[in-house]
Amino acid sequence: MAAEPYNVGTVIDRRYRLKREIARGAAGVVYEAEHIYTGRAVALKLLTAAHLNVEETRLRLLREAAAMATVRHPGVAQILDAGEIETVGPYVAMELLEGRTLQGILAVRQRIGVHETVQIGRQICETLAAAHARGVIHRDIKPSNLFVARDDTGREVTKIIDFGIAKVKADQRKLTLHGAVLGTPEYMAPEQMMGQSDVDARADVYSVGATLYECLSGQVPFDGNYAEVLLKSATQPLASIRAKNPTVPAELVALVEKALARDPADRYPTMTAFAEALVQLQIPDTGASLLGLRPPRPISRVNLPAAKPQLAVIGAQPPALPVDQRRRFGRAPYVTPVRIMRPSGKVIEGRSEDVSVGGLLAVIGSPCEAEEQVKVRFALPGTGKLVDIAARTKWARNTRGTEAVGLEFIQVTPEIHAAIEEYVISMGGL
Repeated sequence: MAAEPYNVGTVIDRRYRLKREIARGAAGVVYEAEHIYTGRAVALKLLTAAHLNVEETRLRLLREAAAMATVRHPGVAQILDAGEIETVGPYVAMELLEGRTLQGILAVRQRIGVHETVQIGRQICETLAAAHARGVIHRDIKPSNLFVARDDTGREVTKIIDFGIAKVKADQRKLTLHGAVLGTPEYMAPEQMMGQSDVDARADVYSVGATLYECLSGQVPFDGNYAEVLLKSATQPLASIRAKNPTVPAELVALVEKALARDPADRYPTMTAFAEALVQLQIPDTGASLLGLRPPRPISRVNLPAAKPQLAVIGAQPPALPVDQRRRFGRAPYVTPVRIMRPSGKVIEGRSEDVSVGGLLAVIGSPCEAEEQVKVRFALPGTGKLVDIAARTKWARNTRGTEAVGLEFIQVTPEIHAAIEEYVISMGGL
């Protein structure tokens, strides 16, 4: 595989210095970067080495930036800048969000509360209503493209972070990668899976319905590959949400089932109508937090508590750690690539979901044994410095093929302890 022409420390377009990698996909990679003149932290999206010279991918990234800028809504990650340079191709600079993807939340919890689901649904619908009004159909709404973040008031908000395959009315260019499958079948409307040319905003209604169905039941409406999902959605009834989660009100079940109607004519005609139906539900506010954060409060470095390095430095015999350590330490959302190195030599790649001075919560690509001593590599909050920490896997859980694992640190240095603690406190971690 070709090496990428950038890494941590590289300055892109003479103004964005890469600090750490946040996420990576088949075609794109996202870094936390710092504007070298203003000091502002941004999320910088670039193409991977394998796609630097693929014209369709290059055009798709630039069109994604244009689509996100066109929507101009608080529910879409804000586009700050975009450009293209010869050495690294196109780039897009976006606001840096602190939080977790809905996919990561569901991987750990399997499902979320009724009130939280309704709030997420309402926010997505309102954002997509604005997108549709400006001629943008998303076509890829799913939990991995939804990011639960915190706004300046401390309110948790859901933002759409990826418009990679959006249909933009003002741009009639056809961009279809040869051999590529656009979209995820479990969340796609039947007419979209069949490749119909007249797919409209009601396809997004279906995708939101599928997402809410998973939030409530812990399962997608229909699973499998394209052919299997298409066949099931055409021939099989929806499995009952209340059979999996009896606490869901019948009115909400009916609302989600209407969004998932096979015939687009039987769904909500617009996202506005879908949002209004959600607003009319009388669902009590439980006050639950999907991110586990207190409302933000100003802090100063002077007032930070002194670091308490209670775990041994590397090479020393570690003290015994309590079983409930995960709850003893404040934690905060933190998304960054994670590499778990097992004693057998096997390496498991994944990403963190949250961090504390006591450990990491990670979503990984393959199973990991509980109570296994490993080493975990990730970039420290704040500095982006890569560190290797001895850890043990306290628990592991598989949800629809996604493995979530709780990692308890065994040995850390005072420097690592202090960096994580400062980050968690600054985020208002609980």
